[in-house]
Amino acid sequence: MNTQILSNFRKQKEELIELFLKGENQFFSKNHAEILDRYFYESFEGSRIGPVLNIFKNPYAIIALGGYGREEQCLCSDIDLLFLFKHNVPAEAEKLIQEIIYPLWDLGYDVGHSTLSMKECLHLAHEKLDVFTSLLDARFLCGMSTLYSELKEKMNTLLIQGRSKKLVADLVAKNMERHHRFGDSTYLLEPNIKEGQGGLRDYHTILWIIKIKSQLKTPKDLEYYGHLSHDEYEALSQSLSFIWLVRNHLHRLFGRKVDQLSFNYQEKLSKLLGFKTIGNQMAVERFLGHLHGQMELIKQYNLMILSEFGYSYGLKPIRKHLVKKSKVDGLTVTGNMLTFSSVQSLMAKPTLLLKIFEESARLKIPLSAEAKRVIREFPHLVNKQFRSSPENVKIFEQILIKPAVQFNVLNEMLNTGFLSNFIPEIKKIVNRIQYDTYHLYPVDRHSLFTVRTIKSFPLSHDKGEFDLCRKLYKEIGMKRILLLWAALLHDIGKGEDHGNHSETGSAIVTRIMKRFGYGLKQIDTVSFLVREHLFLMKTATRRDINDEEAIIACGRRIGDP
Repeated sequence: MNTQILSNFRKQKEELIELFLKGENQFFSKNHAEILDRYFYESFEGSRIGPVLNIFKNPYAIIALGGYGREEQCLCSDIDLLFLFKHNVPAEAEKLIQEIIYPLWDLGYDVGHSTLSMKECLHLAHEKLDVFTSLLDARFLCGMSTLYSELKEKMNTLLIQGRSKKLVADLVAKNMERHHRFGDSTYLLEPNIKEGQGGLRDYHTILWIIKIKSQLKTPKDLEYYGHLSHDEYEALSQSLSFIWLVRNHLHRLFGRKVDQLSFNYQEKLSKLLGFKTIGNQMAVERFLGHLHGQMELIKQYNLMILSEFGYSYGLKPIRKHLVKKSKVDGLTVTGNMLTFSSVQSLMAKPTLLLKIFEESARLKIPLSAEAKRVIREFPHLVNKQFRSSPENVKIFEQILIKPAVQFNVLNEMLNTGFLSNFIPEIKKIVNRIQYDTYHLYPVDRHSLFTVRTIKSFPLSHDKGEFDLCRKLYKEIGMKRILLLWAALLHDIGKGEDHGNHSETGSAIVTRIMKRFGYGLKQIDTVSFLVREHLFLMKTATRRDINDEEAIIACGRRIGDP
């Protein structure tokens, strides 16, 4: 090994890290991969062992795999390599590996490598899904480039053609299993930014599936092949850049590969990334809110693209043989997913923006990826006239009160941006994080979870905990819609940076309900519920609930219905 090669590499890496820490390098992971490429090429060219192997008699190539192959080489990421030989692996290959890899081990890199013949490589890729996906990300480094081309061609003809449906099904199953194991990172207090739902692996799964289906060459092809619009691709690129930035800083803080954003490091990261406290919202809350928003976007794109390939919500195949039809003029069912008949019909009748969610709840089928895209791209249709329309308010009421057994369209309304367009005050609580150990969800998700919990009362067969709730929900009859409005908006005041959120929320709710045309008594009821939504919790935790005075005080505060 030429010591000058190693010295140059070490210097280049130090310069990269210095620029990264100054915030002057937005492409650290790609640049890191590039200097590694240069190291491997120069090491190969200057190798003393290379000539002994006789590349023309038994062609071989050094190939980058996995994250390194994708040029996503974060600060302490593994380096995965394949030393590929056309024929049997010669004994001298080990000396070449030692010559090239050992210096990187001395620098602290975790370098994983496989030394395989073409036949062995293809056999392993056929038997093991993780080997196959790592080869999907393969990138030629040095050696015989024609051998790399042969590998890619044989992967296509021997491993993909005729097996694409099974491969996609296996990847979807692995996707689902990973989500169960690591959880939904868009909700978790300590998200795993790589393996959790909404993490980098969701993005990788998209790439792998489209590489199988359409021979995608670069991430930009997601736009070229029409899987994402230009704006969607740009948004995805920004989300990925931020997550890679966070991941690199995590690696720097820990001094090793780490993907779990532990509670103890969140404040440090928020400062490193330049987030500032504004009003009542701490810098760390703003950081986590932004991170959750970026991961939510990746999660939604993962689900959206999987639905294009026939998997509802990325979990199970859509049952296309169960043909359902929409009764709404301007909506159609294609592939057992709802979509707009045409953009022209939507422009002529904007109410379809609400009706598509109502139909989705009625038919219990999801919106198509194109329908979601249209909803995101036509927010201007949800204007003042749209929001104050009695017909639209009535449709929203039906959606709000409809039981949510398996299908919760309120989540889709939030994910597409429709909910915050219809009720603009909600925008301030989207991805709003409370930095403590007992608020498990961002404020917007917590609000929807509250609505879902209340709507589950009449469906529960539990004679214990929910029995009283079920009876009370049944007794209030037509007033249920007011309770659900209060549930949806109970934390709306947390979007403001001042004052008591219950009092502030009560005032905001009064304004919203007036805009929707509700009467004074209905407005007062919802406003009261929002203002007092913490009262019983505080009473239960701070007073003796068996004390007669406490009971009387509660009765006076609550009053008659």
